[in-house]
Amino acid sequence: MGLNTSLDSLRAPIVRRVERLQAQWAAFAEDEDARLLRWVLAPDERKLMDTFFVVEEHDGGVSPDLFLRLEVPFAAPSHHGLELVEAMASQYHAIRHDLAQAGVDASWVPPRREPGQDDSRVFLQAAQSFHEHHQPLFRHLVLVLLPEEVSSSADWTAWVERTVLQAHAAQVRLVCFDDPASPTLAEVARAQARRVRTCVAGLDMGAAMEEVSSAAGHLDTPQGHFRHLYVKLGRALEARDLGAARSLATEAVAVAKAQEWSHLVVATHVALATGYMTKEDFPAAVACYRSAEAEALAAHQRGDAQGLPLQLKVRMALGGALICARTYSRSADLYRDTAPLAEQLKDDRMLLECWRMAAYGYELARDHDASWACGVRAFPVAHRMDEETRRTSTLGYLGDGLMRLTRTWKYRAHRGVVEEQMSRLLGPAWRPPDSRRPSS
Repeated sequence: MGLNTSLDSLRAPIVRRVERLQAQWAAFAEDEDARLLRWVLAPDERKLMDTFFVVEEHDGGVSPDLFLRLEVPFAAPSHHGLELVEAMASQYHAIRHDLAQAGVDASWVPPRREPGQDDSRVFLQAAQSFHEHHQPLFRHLVLVLLPEEVSSSADWTAWVERTVLQAHAAQVRLVCFDDPASPTLAEVARAQARRVRTCVAGLDMGAAMEEVSSAAGHLDTPQGHFRHLYVKLGRALEARDLGAARSLATEAVAVAKAQEWSHLVVATHVALATGYMTKEDFPAAVACYRSAEAEALAAHQRGDAQGLPLQLKVRMALGGALICARTYSRSADLYRDTAPLAEQLKDDRMLLECWRMAAYGYELARDHDASWACGVRAFPVAHRMDEETRRTSTLGYLGDGLMRLTRTWKYRAHRGVVEEQMSRLLGPAWRPPDSRRPSS
């Protein structure tokens, strides 16, 4: 088999799925009444959707439409449309010179907003103006709404529906993604059935990866055999077929152990544990994490430098499983006893997390003294972190937990001290977004 033939066979499963997305888009684009495509994607299908857009944005695209991705956080419902217009203008400005070099009239500017005009209307008028300015270069302007953050699902749903109701120009189309497990736009699709079309991507990425693995060959070698088993394990877990997953994991572990691939043994146990967690079979998940930890320890004893970092990662996940199993004291003990390991590895982020989660577990177990003792041990760790590490850590949640403890009689006198420490470390607005309950 030649190199080109081999590469083609590896690409074929992905190419077929990109073509499926192209066909789904074409069916929507030809519907003159439709304004919004609600594309339902499983989490593992998102990357392939990115590939679809990359293909369509370059010469290999088959659609005569122009796709513009807008990753604007959804924060203020009454201003979101204005922020989208700003993002459109910013992206356009970045490529204005290239367009001019290609002979395109790159002088478009968004139309002025009329006093009191609805933000959705402003957004749609800007889109229509953009489309008209650049004719006949493309058929539809397709605005793919990808908010990086959504402050309120209810407000986002209402904004999308309000925008769809005002979307009159057939040349402007909208795309939103929805999650099959927790859909947010299903009601909008039902209420606006004429304007909103729902398409389930149905790419079955597990099958795609299995096809790629088969095409890669070498299944008679330990590397190829393990790779294919692990891919099949992922597919079984995605289908929540734990019977098949257990069998595949057992076989994969045997292959990896024979080669002393400790990191892959650990990864397999952790993958199976995750499957048990989704089924809320916490005892089985804990058993898998224990097996993973035993392998990490064995690797360390053999002199494998990955052993201790693997053990730290496994113990952090195991503590979460114990929390989910409502064995709060056991979880707290485990996090407390893991702190020296994080200290040994000089991993301050994980060390702070050990103390935070130990405090959290003891708080849930109503052992306030132990919770306080663990919580305050995180402060010296936080003080030696750099500003960016502190900002992106879970320090805010730790402070929030300590503030909850100051509502008790014993620790109420320490409220000001905690507030002062947290303000010094993270600034006056240190509280996490949701401080109503502990974060696990």
